[in-house]
Amino acid sequence: MPPGVDLFEEHGEVAALWPQRIYHGRTVVCFDRHLDLKPLAPGGAEALRAAASAGEDPAALVRRLPVRGVPGAFGLDDFWTAAAIAGDLKSLVWVPSWRSHPGWWSTATDAVSLIAVRPTAPYDATPRDAYDATPRDAYVPHDSYDDAVDPAPRARACCLSVTLCGVRLAVVPPDLLAEHRRRHLRGDVVVDIDLDWLVDEHGRLDHEVDDLAELVSLCGGELSAMTWSTRSGFLPAEFRRVGRDVARRLGLRTRESSYLPATPWPEDVLLNVHRGVVPPEFTTDSQEPVAEGVAIALRGLAAAAHDPGAAHEAYERAAAHGYRSSWLAYRTGIAHYLAGDHGSARTRLRRAVEIDPADTLAMHARILAARATARIDGPRPALAELSSLARELPLRAGVWRTVRVLAEAVGEPELTQEAEGALRRIRRLGVPEEPAERADR
Repeated sequence: MPPGVDLFEEHGEVAALWPQRIYHGRTVVCFDRHLDLKPLAPGGAEALRAAASAGEDPAALVRRLPVRGVPGAFGLDDFWTAAAIAGDLKSLVWVPSWRSHPGWWSTATDAVSLIAVRPTAPYDATPRDAYDATPRDAYVPHDSYDDAVDPAPRARACCLSVTLCGVRLAVVPPDLLAEHRRRHLRGDVVVDIDLDWLVDEHGRLDHEVDDLAELVSLCGGELSAMTWSTRSGFLPAEFRRVGRDVARRLGLRTRESSYLPATPWPEDVLLNVHRGVVPPEFTTDSQEPVAEGVAIALRGLAAAAHDPGAAHEAYERAAAHGYRSSWLAYRTGIAHYLAGDHGSARTRLRRAVEIDPADTLAMHARILAARATARIDGPRPALAELSSLARELPLRAGVWRTVRVLAEAVGEPELTQEAEGALRRIRRLGVPEEPAERADR
């Protein structure tokens, strides 16, 4: 009988494999349209450490529903951070769905730039080299780790590398994976696939199954798991077959290993939410006490772009059912911001931050809230908000550019210099440390 691979509904469910120490001493190569690495929701790290101390299964802390920001839990969007605490994960290669292109290092930098780190001291104007200006401690995240290695970001011909959330991360476009494997991967490899990697946000096949299977083969390691991500709305149901197609191409059999309960709403609800289509009314029969609140919030999310008033009403109704949705508060804030209602926008955006302060969504909410402050209260209060935020997001070029503009406007030369130094460091990431090799060698 051929070897098997586990198939899960949602990506966080791979936590069920962690007690087997599948990542120990290995580099994980993950094919995924999204980087599921970010600071955990409040209480998440503490809950994982307590579970580990008690010898309990970390899978018990996976969120029951595919929503973000549940205190004391983790799930489909932050499970790699959880794996650094409870799954023995040290090294991760993220293979995004996009291919390399001129200036792709900037795309890679932007993809990780909303992952918050511990704030650092202001920039030293006389660095000795490209990264002396940024203390190495800067790239240790809010929930600190003692074993971070090489935390400063580096651009190479085939990857962008940085340590975030306790994980040594390399961002490697798929067309450069073979080169990265040859140059930089030493020791054992284990592969993980989110099948949404194959399909774009419009429901079109972005990569062929044979191409993915070939990339997995060149990694040379065990394929530990694949994930459908249909319930969370990232893989349309008509593409669920691709999991078995990939396994068949690799000579593997599949094991359906999901353990989370089915969502208490139709399977395509979150797919429609991502597309901005308001789902029809539905009821839930879940035993989860907040399920009705989540269902209300999902309808509000789909309506937020064109009816922020209805979305805010949905937020309040969902909260009355015990579910405060940072995602809904954020989307409502954006809608108000785009409509020019900066006061309402700032209120909603700050509410999103309050619910899950270190989330990547909260980081973007803080950026927009500070820009709203600039329009309401002027440049100096906005600069106070953004300069603090910029030190938590040292790779976010747009924030540093805004800090520079505001600092020049209010006559703060030290902040202007700090912003210029940060922007120089980010620009250096667009110049790899080693030349790319010719393809015909």
